[in-house]
Amino acid sequence: MIARLRGFTTAVRALRGAKAVETVPAAAGARQSRAAQGEAAPVINPATLADLEGLGSSPAFIDKLIGVFVADNVTLMAKMESALGARNVAEFRSHLHAIKGSATSMGAERLTGYCRDLGRRSDAEIRLQIPSILKRMRDELAGIRESLERYLQERRNSTGQA
Repeated sequence: MIARLRGFTTAVRALRGAKAVETVPAAAGARQSRAAQGEAAPVINPATLADLEGLGSSPAFIDKLIGVFVADNVTLMAKMESALGARNVAEFRSHLHAIKGSATSMGAERLTGYCRDLGRRSDAEIRLQIPSILKRMRDELAGIRESLERYLQERRNSTGQA
């Protein structure tokens, strides 16, 4: 599963490579602008989804990409819960890194930021905050799933595929 996720993020990065010159500076500027203004990161960055959709060779590409993203993160969340249940912070960090990478690729900016924050915490801090970490991760993933489902539904409605 981790190999599949790595393959997913590698494929997205490779596909985005052609557009990197024009999209990365704009996205970085938007993040800096939001941070400078004290704005919260969006659950999902619609510009990233639009970029990903533009990279696909068929209309089903983004549907499949989102399906893989959601399924993989359900599995990773279960593994994170198991790791923290066993108080195995090293294993938790491995799964956290995988989620952060896929979240970054999909434009899940708020989750990416939270994962980055968790990655900076000490093992002792992680162990002390297990219940709140798991709740926040579940909430973030649920919010992302809802946002992605809404995005797909709006896309279907706009193309008459509802």
